[in-house]
Amino acid sequence: MHPVAIVAGGGLLWAAKNMADNKKRNPQGLPFPPGPKGLPVFGNMFQLPQSEQWKVYQELTRQYGDMVYLDIMGQPILILGSLERTEDLMEKHATMYSDRPWLPASQFIDLDFSFAMRNYGQEWRHDRRVFHQYLNHNAVVQYHPIMEQESVNLLRRLAESPADFREHVRFTLGSIIMRVAYGFDDTETNRRLVTDAETLVQTFTEAIVPGRYLVNTFPSLGKIPDWFPGAGFKQRLRDLDALNKQMLSGPFEAAKNIAREGKTSAYPSMAADLVDKLQDEKPPSWIGNESVAKNVCNLAYLTGADTTVSSSMALVFALAAHPQAQKKAQEEIDRVIGHDRLPCLSDRENLPYVAAVVKELSRWHSVVPLGLSRASAQDTVYNGYFIPKGTYIMMNTWAFMHDPEVFEKPMEFIPDRYLKDGKLVPGLRDPEAAAFGYGRRICPGRHLSNDAIFIVAAALLAVFDISPPKDESGNPIEMKFNPSSDVVS
Repeated sequence: MHPVAIVAGGGLLWAAKNMADNKKRNPQGLPFPPGPKGLPVFGNMFQLPQSEQWKVYQELTRQYGDMVYLDIMGQPILILGSLERTEDLMEKHATMYSDRPWLPASQFIDLDFSFAMRNYGQEWRHDRRVFHQYLNHNAVVQYHPIMEQESVNLLRRLAESPADFREHVRFTLGSIIMRVAYGFDDTETNRRLVTDAETLVQTFTEAIVPGRYLVNTFPSLGKIPDWFPGAGFKQRLRDLDALNKQMLSGPFEAAKNIAREGKTSAYPSMAADLVDKLQDEKPPSWIGNESVAKNVCNLAYLTGADTTVSSSMALVFALAAHPQAQKKAQEEIDRVIGHDRLPCLSDRENLPYVAAVVKELSRWHSVVPLGLSRASAQDTVYNGYFIPKGTYIMMNTWAFMHDPEVFEKPMEFIPDRYLKDGKLVPGLRDPEAAAFGYGRRICPGRHLSNDAIFIVAAALLAVFDISPPKDESGNPIEMKFNPSSDVVS
């Protein structure tokens, strides 16, 4: 039988079973939230956008309201199109909508260790509590010397080879988080680990984009033989799993060996403190065991490196494309800091315009434009609509931060929108209301990320002018901002 016929036949059976199940689970026959009409069996499968999804979903929200329901071969997806609706579901109904989707691709990737992908519950709360111990607002202050040292290293690298700025920025942000997590001071070790972790994050986020891997729509494809045409995805996912396990255990074991040899870093790190506490006769109960410690350190890097690097790349673009904003920030640094030293994180309160640049950056470029998807924990009724258990819930963060009813000229980069009389004003919607997630699953590493982006921005502005590339005649080349359409944009 032809492979297409096998897939189509299996899809028909699967869709029929889902329809029968839905009738049992929704005996009152309540409607689903509104959304575009799909095809028989396939539903909205062929309407799933594969590029700039957030803009397509914003248009659907304008047409159907701030809850848009899609059905992909029996897999329900709910798009939330307003911040108010998102906060209502994710905060007031948090226990119902704080699970993670189950991905058929995970049959090849072991994600049980990761509390970022774990369903909401007691184990998740415990691991997050450990994470919070090291990355809460007060705890990240101990890592400021690492951030400031790495920002100086960035300036030196840029002075030597400014054309390689992408690589320099990427490595600097990755190195900050790697040193915070594991305490590695060796440059080459960090460079290798940063590269491995970036590969892991990029490959994984590609695997979870709806519609990108066919096995996520047709789970039965995971059972086809490896030699079958089109089965190459299985080996790619197995390779991802192997790298995942390597990144989980390798760096932590290396940190343990360093601790045994007494070669600890001059700066604090999560791994060093966890190893020290786990070696006590009675380790603190809030840690648990070594597997928790490995997970927490590993996740600190994996959830921060890609997003923080993305923000930094957008920062460089924004400053080059908006010379007036760059000039205002530089004038503020010259006025407040002078020319005898570099800015420090302790200067932030006295640099409101630089802080506004970072805040506007977070609004203007949504690093995770559709958030990290949630899943409904059980069949629920919300506002008279039936929402099946396992519904993927996507939050259109990009739309919240580009709402013309909230932000004047939302597509433009305007740091001044967050300032009044030379001070930051709290009245306008803060990007942190959406940029780092929602409710109980808000990103616990957000303070580290904010501090790292601020010190990199302040250091760049203090030392360099950032300008567009030029053509052979010396004229600036027009730049276009084209973010990728992955989970991390």
